[in-house]
Amino acid sequence: MSIATLQRNLASRGFDPGPADGLLGRRTYQALADFVSDRQAPAGTGDLLALNLRLGDITTRRRLMHFFAQISHESSFRPRAENLNYSVAGLKSTFSARRISHADCDRYGRKVGRPANQEAIANRVYGGTWGRTHLGNTEPGDGYRFRGRGLIQLTGRSNYRRTAPEFEVNPDLVLTPAGSMKAAVDFWRSRGVNPSADRDDVAAVTRIVNGGVNGLAHRTALTSKIRSIWPD
Repeated sequence: MSIATLQRNLASRGFDPGPADGLLGRRTYQALADFVSDRQAPAGTGDLLALNLRLGDITTRRRLMHFFAQISHESSFRPRAENLNYSVAGLKSTFSARRISHADCDRYGRKVGRPANQEAIANRVYGGTWGRTHLGNTEPGDGYRFRGRGLIQLTGRSNYRRTAPEFEVNPDLVLTPAGSMKAAVDFWRSRGVNPSADRDDVAAVTRIVNGGVNGLAHRTALTSKIRSIWPD
């Protein structure tokens, strides 16, 4: 992979990767994150990428290309908490009645003149038998306490605990720049995303990251955007 070509192309578009020395470092990572996210990536993103990417073996052109595209789609490199502002109809169409009853959809979903009760929604859809089995949510309130957070949404007590013990103690650490990057790279490594990236299979990568193919067109476009300045 020609890193120097990437650096020259970034510089020609007004992004500062540092000298075209053929070495991937914090300035090149920052410039690439700025490029793919339309300058939404916060300052310091390059430093965190330089510290964490090797921990996930995200070091080849294809792995980097897919990682940057997916993170840009998910969050533009800005950690965020899950939005559970569902309407009544949205709850009923998104989750089965086993996850949240229609009565609770009516009770907690957003209606005209009434916001959604996001805490109650999280405790219903991420709690109960399903939440205990799939997410390790064993205590009352775990659904909301361990709702999705980060650059890629980390959800459930067992996933917080597995990623880092301190995340189980203080889930909001996943909303910090350092915590969110650590969690995203761990997600990529632990879910085995690299083989799909090696095949350059955007749909397969998306299924692992998203659990489906939501936003596939945009994820594909972002991957192609990086490819346009970083040819084989």
